[in-house]
Amino acid sequence: MKRFLLACLLVFCASCFAQHRKGQFRLEHPTAGHQLYVAFEAGISGQIDDLLRQVPQLESLIAEYQMTFQKGIAISDEKLASLEANAKELCGSAASVTLLRGIYKIHLSTPDTSELLALAEKLERLPSVRYCSIVSLESVPPPSDIPPLTPNFRPNQTYYNANPGVNMQYAHEMGLTGTGIRIRDVEYGMNKQHEEFTDNDAVQVAQGMTISPSATAAYTEHGTAVAGILCADDGTYGITGLSHGASEFTLFPEWQQGMDPDRLFAISQSIENSAGGDVIIFEMQTGGATSTGYVMQEFHQVSWDLTKAATDAGITIVAAAGNGNQNLDTTFYQSYNERGDSGAIIVGAGTPDLFHNRVYYSTYGARVDVHGWSDNVFASGTYINNQSIGNDFNQNYCTFAGTSSATAIVSGCVVALQQYYFDQTGGYLLPQELRTLLKETGIAQGSGGNIGPLPNMEAAILALQAQLGVKSTSESIFSIYPNPAKESLNLHGTFTASALAEIIKTGYKTENFTFFCGNLRLETLPLSLKVGGIDFNEIEVYDTIPNPQEIKNEVDGILFFSPSAIESYLTTNTINDEVCFCIGETTAKALLGKTNNIVVANKPSVENVIIQCINHFK
Repeated sequence: MKRFLLACLLVFCASCFAQHRKGQFRLEHPTAGHQLYVAFEAGISGQIDDLLRQVPQLESLIAEYQMTFQKGIAISDEKLASLEANAKELCGSAASVTLLRGIYKIHLSTPDTSELLALAEKLERLPSVRYCSIVSLESVPPPSDIPPLTPNFRPNQTYYNANPGVNMQYAHEMGLTGTGIRIRDVEYGMNKQHEEFTDNDAVQVAQGMTISPSATAAYTEHGTAVAGILCADDGTYGITGLSHGASEFTLFPEWQQGMDPDRLFAISQSIENSAGGDVIIFEMQTGGATSTGYVMQEFHQVSWDLTKAATDAGITIVAAAGNGNQNLDTTFYQSYNERGDSGAIIVGAGTPDLFHNRVYYSTYGARVDVHGWSDNVFASGTYINNQSIGNDFNQNYCTFAGTSSATAIVSGCVVALQQYYFDQTGGYLLPQELRTLLKETGIAQGSGGNIGPLPNMEAAILALQAQLGVKSTSESIFSIYPNPAKESLNLHGTFTASALAEIIKTGYKTENFTFFCGNLRLETLPLSLKVGGIDFNEIEVYDTIPNPQEIKNEVDGILFFSPSAIESYLTTNTINDEVCFCIGETTAKALLGKTNNIVVANKPSVENVIIQCINHFK
């Protein structure tokens, strides 16, 4: 997979900047203040005297508008040089990083919006200007143990489990908790004093940056939830972060004390303080076709350039698609799509059940790569369905939602996979490789417009192991005897029907088999063998006969080992709040429409169902 991806990257890096990017500026909030950015063609940069020498037409505009230029990207020259070197090594071109040197912020003595629009139009007439971008200064809503004792809320984090969750439990059982990986979160703020973080030095606000007191809890608690999903303490109380072993979780606040909201500065600083292998999360959204038709932040041109430069240099960016119900495949977004691939992993929001449908408000389209849960995401902080311990703000827990919760979950998957790859190779997966891995091994989405698959950590890790030639410690082991086989072949192990069919078709096409089954057997195995041209004989050896029993005692969990067992149980009983543990996907599908509270075993065995039950309730 790696060689193929790198070949694609070389072609992409050389061609992605040929697209026409003028004529896309606009006022996102007509009554708000705005900031004008201008991006020059490659090679045009430096101080004002350098700009005037390279673009003499600027002199008359400076006189007309009394404007001054300021470096638009808050990344040091030394860091840009480092990013250029990394991008050239990884994808053969440093063009995306070099272009950041030619982006400027323009200040007017009287920054009237009509003057900004007029100036932007005149600047874009210059052949040396790539584009102008007008950025609103108005804040945009985010896509959204101490005495008394806090209960252990880990069982509430059902997104940890196998389908309909991402099966992070599988990764944690391998020790993949984010060790050695650095996470950067760009959004408004977080509560460092929450009990999950107060003694955790890895969770911090970026040095030299502050959170504005004007950013209310409705904004800052968003970051508290994200930080908890990823890096909450792995203790005996509260929740456990998907990446609780990460070496850093650093917040880069987009709204600092004494300043207007400036997410471009925050993004720039997150890149300034990152290197290849780091993961930057854009927990933010911006207006698309309308000011509330929210889409991913990279819709803004300068943000796109920053994203492209970072990913070319090996920094992974995971970004929320936005809660604006926008179809990115419509003509309005054609100019955005024509910029090419920024390299970011764009995350949509899907239902937290086996259907995996797009939720109505999630932005969608071909550009959205993967999705996460849109609801029922138990987290730290104050958001929805709050649970306060002792009325202490620093001991609040909540249900998180939207493309925000989805992005946090996907980020946890990215961190675990990056750790695994580094542990095995001493290097890091490229952002585009991570994205491809998540998409190719994920659980297919349902209906509602493309939001991509849901990450499946077991499948992704197994795919990496296959790529690297690493033997899985959890894969099914089977033995063959006599070997070579003569009259019979015995496979010993635990397999799904589809996995068993692949083993037979791959290694034993010339053998013949006898398939012992019941009267309710599925078509999975026999159909696959028929299509594969395998010679087999089917013998029905038992009938499945329902034997319903009314359960009068209250229970917390129910263990199901077949669809017929579910059918029999529901004949005389109902399922309310009980957790249903299923031996496999086929059994779980029989519960669709009856409950969303489902845990699927990592392996199709009685023992693993019991293990899932113990892990859930311990």
